[in-house]
Amino acid sequence: MRIVSLRPLNNKRYMVTLDSGENFAIYKGELAKYNIREDDILPDSVYELLMNEILPKRARLRGLNLLKSRPYTEWQLRKKYSEGGYPDRIADSAIEYLKGLHLIDDAEYCRIFLTYQSSSKSRKRMIMDLQNKGVEKDVIFSALASLEEEGDMSDEEELINKLLAKKHYDKDNADYMSKQKIRQYLYGKGFGIDCINRLT
Repeated sequence: MRIVSLRPLNNKRYMVTLDSGENFAIYKGELAKYNIREDDILPDSVYELLMNEILPKRARLRGLNLLKSRPYTEWQLRKKYSEGGYPDRIADSAIEYLKGLHLIDDAEYCRIFLTYQSSSKSRKRMIMDLQNKGVEKDVIFSALASLEEEGDMSDEEELINKLLAKKHYDKDNADYMSKQKIRQYLYGKGFGIDCINRLT
């Protein structure tokens, strides 16, 4: 395989592009160590070493390091690997490794997220947030159903009433503009229109 281009990503790493269309990032020192130069042929032995040993090990360590500080969904980690210049197959392998250690679990991520966020966010907002983190709808709804069955989800009416109290909203004395403003605020937070109208 021929090396089509070497593009600096930062002062330490370069993106290598092969004539096959494959891209991967390596450290500057590795360019010299493995004699990798633009327009040269990348020996099969070096390619195999990078793809089967160096990059998989680096991807596993990168994942472990990221997960030390906070949990990630599988989609979020894949995005991190893509941004880091890891080929898809290296990312796949690292993710399977991390799943094997029970460090990535979208269902558990959902349960934790929903449990903590339900005291300040509407059901609709939480679903949108989780979808934006790449969690599948069926995983979200399964976690929601499970938590509701266990009684671990905050009641939305109770949550709206808390927000109204925080805003010092007085339903009986509010004029038309005040009602519209508070309704817009609650609708923007993802609460259902029927519930909003009933409580405001």
